[in-house]
Amino acid sequence: MVFCSSSFAKSTIQTIGDYTQVLVPVYALGMTLSKNDNEGLNQFAISFLATQASVYGLKYIVDAERPDGSDNMSFPSGHTASAFSGATFIHKRYGLEKAIVPYLLAGYTGYSRIYAKKHYFHDVAAAALLSGLFTWLCVSEYDDGLRISVNPDSVRLEYSISF
Repeated sequence: MVFCSSSFAKSTIQTIGDYTQVLVPVYALGMTLSKNDNEGLNQFAISFLATQASVYGLKYIVDAERPDGSDNMSFPSGHTASAFSGATFIHKRYGLEKAIVPYLLAGYTGYSRIYAKKHYFHDVAAAALLSGLFTWLCVSEYDDGLRISVNPDSVRLEYSISF
């Protein structure tokens, strides 16, 4: 016989969301380090810090009460902004195919905040949009120096290394 209370499910969903808000940006950071991508590391730091600064500034300016009534820091969701900042960075820098799982985890983070009654949907949506905006403005596509050109007579592979 399995007993599952709604408070257990709520706390489990919320706890997983607490982890994914950190896991996704740490994964993005790990990608920059694994590729020795110092430019990407700097761009990630700038976009992440700009996102977080704007989130916390808006929390104080907007002064919106949380659905559970615990405080007036509801808008926008910091957890969601953190997770979407990492996922959007991976998308912009390394491609959508590498960002699918991070986007799913970021979406779960937002869901967990709504489910735990810490945020409304518009808090989560605004956080995702805000992090996407800063990432799109601050991050460029990764250039690994690899070029492939194909024409009817040959296939050419070029690789350049810059110091």
